Amino acid sequence: MDRCFCGREGAVFLHYSSKHLCEQHFIRMFDKRFRKTVRMGKMISKGDRIAVGLSGGKDSTVLLHSLAELKKDLPFEIVAITIDEGIAGYRARTMKPAKSECEKLGIEQHIFSFKELCGKTLDDIMKKDREHIPCSHCGVLRRYALNKAARELELDKLALGHNLDDMAQTVLMNIMRCEPSRLARLNEPLTRNARLVPRIRPLMMTPEKEIAIYAMLKGMPIERVECPYARFAFRGHVRKMLNESEERYPGTKFKVVNSFLEIEDALRGKYGKTAVISECSSCGEPCSKGVCMFCRLQKS
Repeated sequence: MDRCFCGREGAVFLHYSSKHLCEQHFIRMFDKRFRKTVRMGKMISKGDRIAVGLSGGKDSTVLLHSLAELKKDLPFEIVAITIDEGIAGYRARTMKPAKSECEKLGIEQHIFSFKELCGKTLDDIMKKDREHIPCSHCGVLRRYALNKAARELELDKLALGHNLDDMAQTVLMNIMRCEPSRLARLNEPLTRNARLVPRIRPLMMTPEKEIAIYAMLKGMPIERVECPYARFAFRGHVRKMLNESEERYPGTKFKVVNSFLEIEDALRGKYGKTAVISECSSCGEPCSKGVCMFCRLQKS
């Protein structure tokens, strides 16, 4: 077994930097990178009230724990928001550990559901809608529900568990769909709106595999279950393509995200004037056009 630079037996191999790290130094590196991402992005300020989108999966659970650790040095509040989409045999399995972790950390948790939001679960919606893929509905409803919940709870920012893999996939998806204006809005809304809660992504520079390893080493109760609708998503195709590239050319995901960060200001400069966030003429929630996607899907 290859050893860590400290001489201990290596527990993790970082292929993109060709380094072996022992458990202690891997955890230290992980925590340091998390804090650096928060600091460099100026994501959290003293006294902020942070909403954490907590699903109970590995990403959001690690995010919750990492923010709770950061809170010991930087005073701010944490409130967990869990969205129940109503997917049989899936969400119930992750909601239990989510509740357990909140109780363990002493964090207030609020649960909202698609059923309460629009009168139907995602399963109900998909039984009737054969035109749209499940992720089209789910993504719109989740974003709508999280923002609405965070605003109504009077929270300052919404922390999402999007990791490096998620970010790299999103960048490539927007490029492949020729949607540069959406890419310009990826990190944060260009035009603030009082009804739109700013989003932060403290795990955006952390690979998905390392989050899973960290959760395991920390003994976090993670349910390893995949959404049954995931196979329909375009994201799945992009994920496979990126994973193959990463295996052949280590560091690819970092390079994709860092390339986006390098051109982000230029994208905002070009699309900033057109990416105005207004309010939906039907429900009053934030949107980029006259009627928000939530209301359009509800009428379809």
